[in-house]
Amino acid sequence: MSENTGNTYIEEDEIDLRELWQTILKGKKIIAMITLVVVTMTLVYALKLPNVYKSEAILIPSSEDSGPSLGGLGGLAAMAGVSIGGGGSMTPDVAFNSLLNNYEFMKKFVINNKIVEYYNGSEVDENYVFALGFRGVYNLFKSEVDEEKKDDIDAEIYMIIKKIRSNFSVSSDKKTALITVSYSDSDRSYPPQIINAFLKDASSYLVENNLRIINSKLGYFERELVSVDGFELRKSISSIISKILEEKIMMQSKVYYQCDILTSPSSSYVKDKTKPKRALILVVSFVTSIILGVFLVFFLEFIKKEEDN
Repeated sequence: MSENTGNTYIEEDEIDLRELWQTILKGKKIIAMITLVVVTMTLVYALKLPNVYKSEAILIPSSEDSGPSLGGLGGLAAMAGVSIGGGGSMTPDVAFNSLLNNYEFMKKFVINNKIVEYYNGSEVDENYVFALGFRGVYNLFKSEVDEEKKDDIDAEIYMIIKKIRSNFSVSSDKKTALITVSYSDSDRSYPPQIINAFLKDASSYLVENNLRIINSKLGYFERELVSVDGFELRKSISSIISKILEEKIMMQSKVYYQCDILTSPSSSYVKDKTKPKRALILVVSFVTSIILGVFLVFFLEFIKKEEDN
């Protein structure tokens, strides 16, 4: 009796699979229509997207040292409120990222380099590259810049800063310590410009800030050198002053903040895009549309059976 029951289960499973397959075949036109519509819409969307290109600069950070040997003078300087560390522990990549996330610095950067004017310009998309060289779909859906929004300068600057942050990247390789600064944009000629501008402005800001700290150190130790007695102590302070001066000279000798240039940013080759992955987008759209079509067919069949009952 148990064997018959098992055979019955198998037969019922086979019948269910046949019914499912028959349901799919009955609804093949619906599935095909949904697939055609979804894939066509996705194709239009993919053709509308311009290519995105990335440019990058690779920097060699200066080797870190422990700074001047201060001995017992560290406590004396700390009591006077003077920092006498060897340039701080902040690495260039951390410093650049800090400024990238600092709104006030980025606002000045955007204004000084006329980035809002660039992205709002009528010719901003003239260098965009599209699939098959066809930009008709892009032009069809291209929207005009809202004049009211253009009048709101603060809002425009904020949106540009968000765009820059999303496209900008500063990272450091843990093994080699090399720093990679990259920027992505649909205009392949623009990333090198904005990378160079950011590194120049950020380095100028950081060097100026560090020079204030260094000059404060020099002023403190120069005053101490005049006031202290004893040859050994004066010799020690003179040595510290020499090392601080060396630090100052080294900082001013770098093109960028505590970095030398390994490779400069350049425009990408026209076929060397980073995105969009149009083929992948279409494949995902095709598979998703089939799944959606099958689900709709089963849903309609379920409703039909409910109405018949």
